[in-house]
Amino acid sequence: TKLSLKLLVDSKANKVLFAEAGKDFVDFLFHILSLPVGTVVKLLNVKGMVGSIGSLYKSVESLSSEYFQADVDKDVVLKPKAAVNVPLLELDDGPADNMFYRCYSHYQYVSHDPNAICPSCRSKMSTVVTYVPPQNAVNIGTTSDATGGYVKGVVTYMVMDNLEVKPMSTILGITLINKFHVRDVSALIEKEVEVGFTEGLAMLKASFEVSNKVLTTVFLSKKAYKANKVLFAEAGKEFVDFLLHILSLPVGTVVKLLNVNGMVGSIGSLYKSVESLSSDYFQANLDKDAVLKPKTAVNVPLLELNEGPNSNIIYRCGSHTQYVSHDPNAICPSCGRNISSEITYVPAKNAVDIATTSDTVGGYVKGVVTYMIMDNLEVKPMSTISGITLMNKFSVQDVTALVEKEVQVGLTEGLAMLKASFEVANTVLTTVFLSKKAE
Repeated sequence: TKLSLKLLVDSKANKVLFAEAGKDFVDFLFHILSLPVGTVVKLLNVKGMVGSIGSLYKSVESLSSEYFQADVDKDVVLKPKAAVNVPLLELDDGPADNMFYRCYSHYQYVSHDPNAICPSCRSKMSTVVTYVPPQNAVNIGTTSDATGGYVKGVVTYMVMDNLEVKPMSTILGITLINKFHVRDVSALIEKEVEVGFTEGLAMLKASFEVSNKVLTTVFLSKKAYKANKVLFAEAGKEFVDFLLHILSLPVGTVVKLLNVNGMVGSIGSLYKSVESLSSDYFQANLDKDAVLKPKTAVNVPLLELNEGPNSNIIYRCGSHTQYVSHDPNAICPSCGRNISSEITYVPAKNAVDIATTSDTVGGYVKGVVTYMIMDNLEVKPMSTISGITLMNKFSVQDVTALVEKEVQVGLTEGLAMLKASFEVANTVLTTVFLSKKAE
């Protein structure tokens, strides 16, 4: 799939002033805010990711499965499901999430997996049931506009170089020409480009790296992207689980937590423009919060996010068992009553919910191990030899200069680590815990 984009270029400054775009391109930009961070890393490759997130991801890849909870697959962290389909990036995780199956004989059990086993009769749960969305929400792929997505298709949009999105306006276009001090109008040229998988990845990467010139970087630039220190930290499972949770957070959630102005790259500008865009441009019955406040797949207590478990509370109609919903106030299409009979969700055969693993404390990793967290957020099992090796690596000549410092990590520190993980490549712990000035 390729999309067309029309650019207005200042040929003298070699800069994109803005682009004219249709709904498909704007939907693609809005989809970025719904992508889990782990999905972004997977798409860009570990080395292509800004900050220290790539190091964290790589360390999870390297961490032996023995350190994870029984029955927890590392792919829950490394390959989290995107909430929506993004054809331009060849992601098609979304729609399957609303495919539900029940046991043919026992209506009180439901699952996403047609191979899940009914706890009562041990038969496969392969009977398809119909998902009914909450009353005031629609699935991104099945909005009232037949083309789906977020915004309406009858409008042309202006996309700024920093990814702000606005309705098309001739007056705004002239204002931008003045804003960028274009004195020679003859230097302005129209350039039509195609946006496919390669360009989509390049835009995703640039949106985390540059603040004001994503379009210029992708479509006009040909050059490639170019002792007060923490050695490592000792941490238990709660802290490691927190780090791994970061990879499951949707990008929109990260922006919401850090505030628009605190976000690296141009993602904050994109988010702010969605906030400012009138609801008139969105699909009928689609709330902007689907973009601005996407649901997280897990609970993250340290960041005061507790949206996860509710996603597996499922209800069915008392009379028509072929309809299920997450909303007890959803209306049954057959009888018009509320779909309010709670039923039990059965996980896929080889997966378990992060909050209900066989270890009673939940989470990702086991709690019987102490872990080493590097300054770039790599996670490893604790090793004395590795600690000594790090002293050599960082050229520590005077061992007496090494001091132990115990710190507490709460909401403030958690947010600071989340922010630093997108901004600095090798010194997250140093940035958060040593860079503070004495109060």
